Amino acid sequence: MPPIDDSGHRAGQAPGALEHPRDAAQWFARMHSGEVTDEERRAFAAWRAADPEHDRRYEKLGRLWDAASSVPESRLRAMAADPVAPPEPLPSRRRFGLGLAAVCTLAVTAGALGQAGWLGASPQYAAELETRKGERRRVPLPDGSTLDLNSGTRVALRYCDDQRLLVLHCGQVFLDVARDANRPFVVDAGVAQATATGTRFDVWRDADAMRVTVESGSVQVESGRWWRRDVQEISANQQIVARAGQMPEHVQYVDAVEVAAWQRGKVVFNNMPLASVVHEMNRYLAYPARLAGTETGKYRVSGVFSVDDPDAMIEALPSIAPVRLRRLPDGGVVIVAASDKS
Repeated sequence: MPPIDDSGHRAGQAPGALEHPRDAAQWFARMHSGEVTDEERRAFAAWRAADPEHDRRYEKLGRLWDAASSVPESRLRAMAADPVAPPEPLPSRRRFGLGLAAVCTLAVTAGALGQAGWLGASPQYAAELETRKGERRRVPLPDGSTLDLNSGTRVALRYCDDQRLLVLHCGQVFLDVARDANRPFVVDAGVAQATATGTRFDVWRDADAMRVTVESGSVQVESGRWWRRDVQEISANQQIVARAGQMPEHVQYVDAVEVAAWQRGKVVFNNMPLASVVHEMNRYLAYPARLAGTETGKYRVSGVFSVDDPDAMIEALPSIAPVRLRRLPDGGVVIVAASDKS
């Protein structure tokens, strides 16, 4: 590893680079720099997943950043205490240069925005909901909508005059949204947002991805890098996946009832790669299963299983795929190819 010089940088590292960001503000600045590497994206995803508080603090900065985009430029300059005008034109939507400088003074900015009414309006309804591993929960909402939470899900809700907002921190939800054209329902999963006025749809969030599946009606999905946002509208039995810092994948046609079968205690795998199957199973298993080798994960699997008996899902794998199970002392399972005799 290159030595660290007197300025605190590694040899060959550009001044101001954040080699190992340690807190939400540093990560926020780095992820909005336009110079993020694949390695940094992986490190960022690991940092967010390491502690729920990391995720909450980062998303709070994101909300402040979005609110600041609506503040006049002159006032934003004052908040950032920046006496020198940037030499280049500011990006039209995010005012990247000023906004990045203001990251260091977001506490002051938040206070000023609150006084101006940007963040200070009291919500009509607010709640934080969470389910444990293996738990599912249905919650009626005050506007007549219904929210279903899958295993290991955490959300925050906030209803205001012009918007119904659900922040999906992790997990999976199904929403039956009561129609209100004047107050859209927005699901914010960090990497993308899904907006509906009245529909039924499923949203799943992983560390760096969001998947939206529509059962009925239509949903508008906004994703992509902040300087090049992509908006797509999907309707019944359509699905789209958005990943951090990338343009969204192509719209796929799916059976939305199968995707949301977890509401009825079932999980449906229809010719899915075993790697995806195991990833889904681990949402319900008390002890995680893992694959031995990448080739094993390419086997295709079909079946319908009960999420209330996740061990039975694992036990059934050798009967539907050319694999066998290796039990570990800690209760975990390694799935190996049947031809692997090691």
